[in-house]
Amino acid sequence: MATIDLQVAAAVEARCRECLPGLRAVARDVVGELVPEPATLTLRLVDDAEIRELNRAYRQIDSATDVLSFPGEETPEGRHLGDIVISVDTAAARGDAHLERELKVLALHGILHCLGHDHETDSGEMEALETRLRARFLGASGDQESRRAGTVALVGRPNAGKSTLMNRMLGEKLAIVSDKPQTTRHRLIGILSTERGQMVFHDTPGLHRPLHRLNRRMVHAAAAALKEADVVCLLRDAATPFGRGDAYALDLVAAAAAERSRPMLCLLNKIDLVSKPRLLPEIERYAGRALFEEIVPVSALTGDGVDEVLELLWRHLPPGEPRHDPELLTVHTERFLVAELIREKVLEQTRDELPFTTAVVIEVWEDGEKRTDLLASILVDRENHKGIVVGRGGRRIKEIGTAARRDLEEFLERRVYLELRVRTEPGWREDAAVLSRLETG
Repeated sequence: MATIDLQVAAAVEARCRECLPGLRAVARDVVGELVPEPATLTLRLVDDAEIRELNRAYRQIDSATDVLSFPGEETPEGRHLGDIVISVDTAAARGDAHLERELKVLALHGILHCLGHDHETDSGEMEALETRLRARFLGASGDQESRRAGTVALVGRPNAGKSTLMNRMLGEKLAIVSDKPQTTRHRLIGILSTERGQMVFHDTPGLHRPLHRLNRRMVHAAAAALKEADVVCLLRDAATPFGRGDAYALDLVAAAAAERSRPMLCLLNKIDLVSKPRLLPEIERYAGRALFEEIVPVSALTGDGVDEVLELLWRHLPPGEPRHDPELLTVHTERFLVAELIREKVLEQTRDELPFTTAVVIEVWEDGEKRTDLLASILVDRENHKGIVVGRGGRRIKEIGTAARRDLEEFLERRVYLELRVRTEPGWREDAAVLSRLETG
């Protein structure tokens, strides 16, 4: 028999009062399903301010998140599974009309973490179990078999065009893009919801041999997406000669296919830069591996072939209900996306070797009645890089700031005051605390 200690902070009590009975029942039922012996679980609902303090204290991350799990242990009184903290503010930001369901989803996710599951390190077991439990305890509509829902991993070498393709398929710019390799450093989630169902894209960092902790995290993010996805798309820049990096990416995808069978597509990207005779050897090369359901020439930039890819993806996704609020474009915080938009402008304005050693951290975010004030630090690895970013007489940093502010005002739909500072942080690519902070902005 499971005992759920449901605690509600005063700051959010009025907003979620009607959700409490259903939330408690689902938590009790899920724990009862997974833990046969008597157990207790603490479930606390808070606001963004309280969960941000917990993040700062326990994870050294100065931002709010949706859910935190603190696994428990055996006590003389019995087994305590742990404590789960959920931000009602963050859950409600994904749609007030779906607040109760979102709280239940986050509670289920937290329970699995308390029981030792970890989607970042397993081979998709947690996601599969979570999907099964959602279908059982959160319900599904009668047209589940006709609707499709699942995840699509976009993988490939750096600069293969993964972010451009995701933006094209979403119909909106979500991922930052540049002509410099390793622009994408984190697994970026993009959500496409239509009457056919929901497709969740995982835009991953480029597959490469890692040299720093940052790069190891990047490759781990891509590998995790490979393991978890319902469908995998390997992108290949068809405008460049096939090399060791392409062979490395192909081998990783083959290893993922051997570990777990699921549909895989090979997308030969940038065909706007390649003559048709040059494409034939590429098609034959990838067809010879017998890994892929389809090999599709595309241009993420012009849109050629993208509709065909989307149709194939809908066909290969499993039947199911949406995993996210259909109104959402992504699950990432505004803070993270703002930092990424600023970094995009740094990439546009700096030399080829510099972007690998720069990062952006939001230090201050203050929302006023008429505008948002932001202070962001641009981290550089070496002192001599500081002058490159600032530029002669401060000209480059001003150009970065002007371009970033223009995009930020369009993104946030309000006036923005942006102050940029350049800070030397030697070895930040090996600093776990800095890298964790970058993941949230």
